[in-house]
Amino acid sequence: MIDVKNVKKSFITGNSKTIILNDVTFSIERGRYVAITGPSGSGKSTLLNVIGGLEPIDGGEIYINRDPVHRMNDDEMAEMRASIIGYVFQQFHLLPTATALENVMMPLLSTTSSKEVVELAKESLKRVGLEHRMNHLPSKLSGGEQQRVAIARAMVIKPRILLADEPTGNLDSETGKRIIDLIEGLREEQKMTIVLVTHDLDLAARADSIIHVRDGEVGYIEQNLAEKVTQA
Repeated sequence: MIDVKNVKKSFITGNSKTIILNDVTFSIERGRYVAITGPSGSGKSTLLNVIGGLEPIDGGEIYINRDPVHRMNDDEMAEMRASIIGYVFQQFHLLPTATALENVMMPLLSTTSSKEVVELAKESLKRVGLEHRMNHLPSKLSGGEQQRVAIARAMVIKPRILLADEPTGNLDSETGKRIIDLIEGLREEQKMTIVLVTHDLDLAARADSIIHVRDGEVGYIEQNLAEKVTQA
């Protein structure tokens, strides 16, 4: 499903070059729930962004369903994100002047008839328990509600892959737990592959496996202990 091979990524500021990802290689099988963790500045969010085609790479290869993400132009990558990849951000990234319903409709506007767009967006909000808040602006929603709208927006295309970057980072612990419970429930319902960036080791432990990133490199990949016991 996702193959990352010898990926390199750096940023240049003035005359200074900072290496963010250094020869990163791993694979994620279809339907897996994988957490990427590591200290702040380790490169984990950048790694998620290059998988999703939000940032270009300097070298290496990235494949999703054997399609070469690293060779795609902006239009091809946008089409892939519109069809199979859902993205959930820490900062929600909701349009402040659009209602919850209008925010969820956004990924469908270029590919679906207007009548169907509304119905699919309503269905997606219902699945995250926010059908009663669909006409509210983000400023009238709590942090947890805004994140649920962001999840509904990501899920409205019925993605095969969900990329989540610190989705609980701006939430209190109890609300964060409910958000992860929601994501995991949707994963079971739609049989998605989930790649979740988090600094929370307790949260990472809920995944099938953990990719530990440090200084732009994969230190090691850890399989979930509970899964090891089940397979034994």
